[in-house]
Amino acid sequence: MKQSVRIIGGPLLLVAVLIVARILIPQKMNFITEISIFSIYVMGCNVLYGYMGMVSFGQPFYLGVGAYASAIYLAYLGTNPLVSILMGILIGGVIGIILGPFFVRLRGDYFALVNAATCAIGFFIFEKLLLPITRGDDGLWYRARMTATPLLDIRQPANFFFFVMLMLAFILILFRYIDQTVLGISFRAVKVNERKMRFLGYSAFGIKWIGFTLASMLSGLAGALYAVNLGFVNPNLGTPHRAAEVLVATLIGGSGTVYGPFFGSLAFIGIRDVVSNYITRWEFCVGVLTLIVLFKFSKGIWGNIDLLFREKFGKKKEIARYGNVSCPLKQKGE
Repeated sequence: MKQSVRIIGGPLLLVAVLIVARILIPQKMNFITEISIFSIYVMGCNVLYGYMGMVSFGQPFYLGVGAYASAIYLAYLGTNPLVSILMGILIGGVIGIILGPFFVRLRGDYFALVNAATCAIGFFIFEKLLLPITRGDDGLWYRARMTATPLLDIRQPANFFFFVMLMLAFILILFRYIDQTVLGISFRAVKVNERKMRFLGYSAFGIKWIGFTLASMLSGLAGALYAVNLGFVNPNLGTPHRAAEVLVATLIGGSGTVYGPFFGSLAFIGIRDVVSNYITRWEFCVGVLTLIVLFKFSKGIWGNIDLLFREKFGKKKEIARYGNVSCPLKQKGE
């Protein structure tokens, strides 16, 4: 029971804070919505880099796949935004299943470069090869075709905000659960010592394939949410020069943590939207912040906040568990 409360409580509290912020500062509703969608996108990168140690410069491609799957459905096939979002998730998963067996066999720089090449190829396909369907740089426009959804009409920005909050809460709860299961531990174990995992009888290939597919589905979901929210899609959403953005947000927030993607998204988009009002090259500030995090606070924003809480309340919990006698398993200096 306590474990269930821990899994559900944190995500619900975070979403509740966002809803309160939207009520108190209604003019920032679009800002909060964008942070939440970008957080889901960063979670996909966090699975690859934070949990499994696989650097990918191809995440914009998977984001674009989800966005175009949703946009093509709304522009040519149907009118229901919920179905379009499901299409984005489904196509993202299919891409992960198809490319995963080839990509996850690669290591280090090869995995990063192959994903970067895939991103460039995908951008070319969306912009040039599928021009009759995607309309190239002009993009697909379909907002007028979208019909009302039952219970909550997500065509309206105010309703779409609450829909995104529901999606963010669900994904965070799912991540919180996976983080404490064998699958989450296996992700981390593959990152630490893949050879030992194989020696113990685990399929490192299968674990990485599952992680890669999960990351593709999350990126596809984020792309579909962008498509519904904006009402149009063009190739710039998946342009290769944006590949570093998601990695930077992952590092700033705290790689390998559940809430790190949200805080990384908050910092990255916050700097972009606020600093860009005063400095044209806002990327300079993001670069400085990234260097500070890498050299001084390597665990990221949430990682260091979590560490402070553990140091502050850890001893109290230990005393409560063992009384006034220190734990016999701990030695001096540990």
